[in-house]
Amino acid sequence: MARDGFFTGLDIGTSTIKILVAEFINGEMNVIGVSNVKSAGVKDGIIIDIDAAAKAIRVAIEQAEEKAGITIEKVNVGLPANLLKVEPTQGMIPVPSDSKEIKDEDVESVVRSALTKSITPEREVITLVPEEFIVDGFHGIRDPRGMMGIRLEMRGVLYTGPTTILHNLRKTVEKAGIKLENIIISPLALTRSVLNEGEREFGATVIDFGGGQTTVAVMSNQELQYTNIYAEGGDYVTKDISKVLKTSIPSAEALKFNFGNANVSEASLTETVQVEVVGESQPVDVTERFLAEVISARISHILDRVKQDLNRSRVLELPGGVIMVGGGAIIPGVVELAQEILGVNVKLYVPNQVGIRNPMFANVISIVEYAGTQSEVDAISQRAIAGEELLRRKPIDVGQTRYTQPSYQSTESTQTSPVTPLPNIEPTTQATPATPKEDKPKISDRVRNFVGGLFD
Repeated sequence: MARDGFFTGLDIGTSTIKILVAEFINGEMNVIGVSNVKSAGVKDGIIIDIDAAAKAIRVAIEQAEEKAGITIEKVNVGLPANLLKVEPTQGMIPVPSDSKEIKDEDVESVVRSALTKSITPEREVITLVPEEFIVDGFHGIRDPRGMMGIRLEMRGVLYTGPTTILHNLRKTVEKAGIKLENIIISPLALTRSVLNEGEREFGATVIDFGGGQTTVAVMSNQELQYTNIYAEGGDYVTKDISKVLKTSIPSAEALKFNFGNANVSEASLTETVQVEVVGESQPVDVTERFLAEVISARISHILDRVKQDLNRSRVLELPGGVIMVGGGAIIPGVVELAQEILGVNVKLYVPNQVGIRNPMFANVISIVEYAGTQSEVDAISQRAIAGEELLRRKPIDVGQTRYTQPSYQSTESTQTSPVTPLPNIEPTTQATPATPKEDKPKISDRVRNFVGGLFD
């Protein structure tokens, strides 16, 4: 059940940084401020320059504060699935009170008992999601407080991540001048927000087509079953257009969103757009079909890799199909192309929040929803984890620490970091190319030769 009050979400993407401020009143979420600024110091969803990232976050905070009319003191930050590890866990304690009535401190104690398993020094607990409590053998209890019992057990799911990444995240938020309220696992929040009850139960896949990377998350039986990250996204489509057409990045970005189409069959063979080409004194005409071929080539490349990995993990043909979000997903024809390649039902998710009905805001919305709808039991669990991790945590020398990606299951693909199964956004358009014309000569065939070598 949602808690009344103000909640702020921070989505640190490779291309953009988004902040959303919302007020929860009687369980209703009302967005009162949002900002979207160019990212800095972030690569593949990971902070690589603390000072640069903190400065960009500070700009986003100031914009959000101005729009919301409040001072932001703390934020809930989304953590991508990079090197995330998921495993089941359980704990058990005797109920110590004379009355044998289970209290908050008993829930906190049983969560702590579930954290006693060995965790390597380079990893840290991010969150623990209680799946059920068991009181004297009675299963399926969501909130045991107020009940009487002699023995309290808990079964849940433990999420851990690299200590270095988490340290850098905390340090960056601290340098931006705000308090970190919660670290929230982005694919977990996103699947809970985007999928309906039936999809979460029977299984569905969410593809977040961001700017710098594409994230895939699968939820089934109300649990996050699989995630994977691909270090390619909408920015790569822009770079391909820029390279093939020999035009600037701002012009390529404008071409992508104003005239682009990922579905080649829907693009016109006769309609053309003028492009300012480096080395040419006059604009060159490019057909919409040729532009679509460039766009489709990169997106097809990403989706082919996604399909291979989902098939390998046997989670592609779930009843809920595929739901697409992210700035890259709004390119015309992406949903149709994804449906053709993946061979399952695909739909585009559009948030229903007034003023931000755009798939690019799905991630930051989900972070705020997750924070605002946390149950009291979830909050107690997070408090227990925070206390334990504070005791475990040691100072980290960021300048000397080097993290090497461990080897997980064989289903991983190159440049990806999937969760071990339990078993970003596009930049703002900065320039607009000239209006379409019909009677200009087509681009030289020498340009077309670049397409074939894009992915060699």
